[in-house]
Amino acid sequence: MRKHIEIVLPVWDEAPNILPLVEALDAATADLRTRFRFSYLFVNDGSTDGSRTAIQKLCAERDDVRAVHLIHNFGHAAAVRCGLAHTTADAVVLMDADLQDSPAALPQMLGSWSQGAKTVVAVRGQREERDRWLFHLFYFILKRLSPGHPPFGTYCLLDRAVVERLIALKESTRYFPTLVSFASESIATVRVDRKARGNGASRVGRTGLLSLAITAFLNASDFPVRVASVMGIFCSLLALGGLSAILGVKLFTDLAIPGWALITTAVFFGSGVQLVCLGVIGEYLSRIYQEIKQRPAYFVESADNSQHHKKVA
Repeated sequence: MRKHIEIVLPVWDEAPNILPLVEALDAATADLRTRFRFSYLFVNDGSTDGSRTAIQKLCAERDDVRAVHLIHNFGHAAAVRCGLAHTTADAVVLMDADLQDSPAALPQMLGSWSQGAKTVVAVRGQREERDRWLFHLFYFILKRLSPGHPPFGTYCLLDRAVVERLIALKESTRYFPTLVSFASESIATVRVDRKARGNGASRVGRTGLLSLAITAFLNASDFPVRVASVMGIFCSLLALGGLSAILGVKLFTDLAIPGWALITTAVFFGSGVQLVCLGVIGEYLSRIYQEIKQRPAYFVESADNSQHHKKVA
């Protein structure tokens, strides 16, 4: 019996890319269909640009395409979580619907999986996006916060066992690569050059990317809060040294208290460090607050070509 491979595609306002993406996936998997049975699962994350209509048209025309429609935009992490919860395939391929990740990597991914790899990720090579240096800086820092795992994004192949482990993880503030690394015994890699978006610039924007980067850093390690503690200790020692100098001048000389500029600088420096430390701690507290609310990650409005679907998760 052929193994079932489902390609899960989170979608948010990608109407022009839907049909070209499916055509590219069909072409990339054509030679593999004697060994594997492929299907496509679109997770429509509250699109407002006609993506839903394009997906429903595909579902009406093809039995191997199905969709889950969320009631509004819950974010990429929630859409990925929804896709994993709604598939029962032997292996799942996750990729974005913006045509940046090449389907041509699928044969190599499936080859690694057939040889026993449970997790196969696309390690990004050359990038055609703007601000490439920001992505390189992000992965440089993340690699040092969480060593031992290759830097990757959404594009990956996950064995059923890994999918089940990911479904069991219930945290609401999620950075997907960190969770995949946590749920995987080992990770095989495939190099994939990342193309420019098929439909203009990313709608996430720099603010959204910054938020994602902060989530990634905080989820990967408790290093930021340790840095805050070290900075606090350093400033305390600096203040103690300044106080000792002032007392020495006061007790053992007749000079007026010198060094007011140094003291003022130290005060401002210490205040700044305290604010940084409070900010770091606040980021952690904010995420703790999100967790204890225990809100569902998403709500499902409807599903196409699906015999069953979960309303919430």
